Amino acid sequence: MRILGTRMRAYRKARGLSQAALSKDICTQATISLIEKRNKIPSMPILMKLCARLGISINEVIVENNYRLGRLFGEIGKAIRDRHYRTAEARLDTIKFNSLKERDELKAYYYFRGEIQLVNHRNTDEAIFNFGMLLNQFGGQKQDMYMVMGRLGLGLAYMEKQAFDKADLLVEQAVTDLAQFEADGLEAIQNQLRVLLNAASFFQKRQRATRALKLVDNGIKLSMANSSFYLLEELFEVKAMSQLALKDKQSAQRNLYVAYALATISSNNRVLHRVYQDATDNNIPPLPLSEV
Repeated sequence: MRILGTRMRAYRKARGLSQAALSKDICTQATISLIEKRNKIPSMPILMKLCARLGISINEVIVENNYRLGRLFGEIGKAIRDRHYRTAEARLDTIKFNSLKERDELKAYYYFRGEIQLVNHRNTDEAIFNFGMLLNQFGGQKQDMYMVMGRLGLGLAYMEKQAFDKADLLVEQAVTDLAQFEADGLEAIQNQLRVLLNAASFFQKRQRATRALKLVDNGIKLSMANSSFYLLEELFEVKAMSQLALKDKQSAQRNLYVAYALATISSNNRVLHRVYQDATDNNIPPLPLSEV
């Protein structure tokens, strides 16, 4: 069982009550503060009196934990990180939007729906709608990774529509916001790497190779610090292509070879074919396997 502290606060403000007025003769003001800020559940007698004073039922501020829904969102997030978008969409379609009550549930839904529309269906209008709903509804609240990834996704969607000024602003803001987060756990590390890779790819396409290189290097450092191979071949590929744009062919050749080797190890045929084509297009000789 959980209490929705933000909803309790909204009801209190709608009734024109201060925390002190709501708590009078029922509990301490500190109790109200803990309910609203930390979702701390008071004793049932106190909760019943508070709800009575607000003129609401307990069910309007109390929800049962939905472990199934939490697991489902976790599976969808993993499928997207692994680029299994059909699997992610099939699971997302089992969720009834009207059943979502928590902020994090709504954030996850809007982000996942936007990401699937953008990447799997190339439907930029639907992607912009869902990313926009995420940012508009929760933009004034504390930033989290859904907000960062949603802002990046919105920027990438605007790039597809050739609204480059909007795209530049949104992607830059996403990168700036990302800097405040620490890499804590596998999921967080992978999400940060996705943001860094996608932002670097964006700047490479926007012919801002120096900016792309900085983000790629941040991603590679993050990978090395956490012994992660996630997206590492793609980071080295973007690094190589950025170096080519800066006329540093020697470094680019070396990093294309690294990307090719990593893609071979991870059996990433999509990147293998792309790196081979990158090398061919730029007159880089085939990779001598003895040098890997």
